[in-house]
Amino acid sequence: MKNIYLSVAANGTYYIPAPCRGVVAGVKVVWQSTVTTNNIVTVTRSSTTVNLVTAVTTAGMVVETGVPDATNKGLVFDPDSTTGTSQVIKVVLSGGNAVAAVIKIEFDESAYVAQAALEA
Repeated sequence: MKNIYLSVAANGTYYIPAPCRGVVAGVKVVWQSTVTTNNIVTVTRSSTTVNLVTAVTTAGMVVETGVPDATNKGLVFDPDSTTGTSQVIKVVLSGGNAVAAVIKIEFDESAYVAQAALEA
């Protein structure tokens, strides 16, 4: 498991190169100051959501845990992919207050392993 940390100054879209072939196993967010329940962090591959963090507690400095998308949580990111959008993790910070945040992405490089077929 690799942890990727991203510190953002305000609402916006951010791109992180996939460190290796794997999936987003989890996301945690800490907002710097008071937020509203409209503050959201969306982690996607291209435009497909793989994990979503919605502020539940309005106080800042509280760890909020993301919810993996039921259908797309296993989408693979791969720096060697021929598709550019599969090479990067897209993070969108939006909603309520434009506050700074620290985002931790738990990236599981062992979830999908390519294995050669065994000879009969």
